[in-house]
Amino acid sequence: MQESIVAQKKRNRPIAITDVAIEKVPRTHIFGFTNEQNQFIQEMHREVLRVAKELCEKYKSNSMEAVILLDSHTWDSWIIKGKKDRIVDIKNNPKAKEVLDTSTKNSLLLLHNHPSTGTFSARDLRTFCNNDSLYIMTVVGNDGSVYVLMKNVGFDPSAVLEEYGRLAEQFEKQGCKYNATEAIKYMLKNAEKYNMSYKKGRKKI
Repeated sequence: MQESIVAQKKRNRPIAITDVAIEKVPRTHIFGFTNEQNQFIQEMHREVLRVAKELCEKYKSNSMEAVILLDSHTWDSWIIKGKKDRIVDIKNNPKAKEVLDTSTKNSLLLLHNHPSTGTFSARDLRTFCNNDSLYIMTVVGNDGSVYVLMKNVGFDPSAVLEEYGRLAEQFEKQGCKYNATEAIKYMLKNAEKYNMSYKKGRKKI
């Protein structure tokens, strides 16, 4: 018998993207954006899952990922598709790479899916910190759940990465097997301390 979605989530395994999951993606309420803009972001989250679903079907794997880069001024968008090894490399779309590297500070949104439905990873945090053009990063799980991370006034990328390294080392010394995950979890829980805003789903940010 096929393992249930609930069981797969508990084991942090990739789950299949369904049309139901795509339809139930919630509308985010991000401060500074109009209702129409938040609705557009919702539709882009659905598009991320649609693209990822096509990739999963193509490669016969539930682990495929997709990214949409979004300009908050023009609302132009660029899609970056993961390859067979799942990893999404923005270099796969040269124009998107150029936009990420040359856009003004805090002008872009990066939307991507997580097959296991989890929140932000250490790799996500590094991407978020290492690109000044990124203002907001979101994760949409294969089950339709949405997480949002936003830079606030006073955000210091170097300090955030330094704190992440310190926490990961601290958890490792404490014998924590998943020290990187625990470090990220702590920082998201205390996001305001690091001049970030973090939320899940429909809550306002």
